Amino acid sequence: MSSFRFLQFKVRFKRLLSSSQGENNRFLQAMRKVPSSVVVVTSSDGVLKRGITCSSFTSVSLNPPIISFCIGKPRMHGLLLETKQFAVNVLSEKQIYLSIHFSKQTQDEKPNQFDNIPHSISKNGHPLLHNCSAVLECNGHSVHDIGDHRVWYGAVERISYVDTHVSPLLYYARSYHSVGDASFMESFESVTLAYEDWSHEAHLRMAWNYIKQHGPDKAVPLIKDGIKRFNDKNSDKIKRGYHETITNFFIHMICKGLEKDCGESFQEFLEANPYLKDSRLLFKYYSQELINSKNAKERWVEPDLAPLP
Repeated sequence: MSSFRFLQFKVRFKRLLSSSQGENNRFLQAMRKVPSSVVVVTSSDGVLKRGITCSSFTSVSLNPPIISFCIGKPRMHGLLLETKQFAVNVLSEKQIYLSIHFSKQTQDEKPNQFDNIPHSISKNGHPLLHNCSAVLECNGHSVHDIGDHRVWYGAVERISYVDTHVSPLLYYARSYHSVGDASFMESFESVTLAYEDWSHEAHLRMAWNYIKQHGPDKAVPLIKDGIKRFNDKNSDKIKRGYHETITNFFIHMICKGLEKDCGESFQEFLEANPYLKDSRLLFKYYSQELINSKNAKERWVEPDLAPLP
């Protein structure tokens, strides 16, 4: 990435960032002090089974027992409205991978979210995740649009929990993340993220989190060092290894995507920039010969097919 182009982006990024801060930023900074439990809400219409990692789960009433949780407006809302039933699976501290798995955006035509995920089906048809700290089966009580989220209330009908001491999964956000992003970044930085979850989308998600949190200047070395550290830990599985030009290319494209208003979540960012999900995007700008060269692998080289946007 040329230094002039990168400087132009930094100026635009800082202007956008400063315009979205103020009182919202003060609120987010205050909320980062609050530890929260991590839950996966699951539901099914008898054919389609879905789950979503949620934030802001809490008990509302003891008598009758009512709980609440928040979800982003587009996600799983239609299925919940149709079934009016769901299960809240309270994850244990060893289930970070489930938090990551169910935080991914999933379309109805995509493969079953529950493939290779240990679960059973309740009498009412809810998918129930195994080995959770607790599971609450609920009937929908009510739902309200509040700001950029929907708040669901559930009347608890059945309860199960483990008798032995199993600590729940908590997150303590260092900055504003969704629950899934906090768990994902924790597992990436501790190099405990499963290799099979280190997909192209996971690369994007990691870089997006660092850029959103630190800005481009500070994010770049964190992104590069993190990839190299993950590769070292998984050296027996890695086939290609770290590539300087590919890494810088996608950092640049993520930065370009952030120039427009994409909401606050990674899923909203991808929805606004769907072309980034194509891992072969760089071949619109680079020839196979150049990208496979030793020079491109070891240092940044400009594209040979088309200029970067």
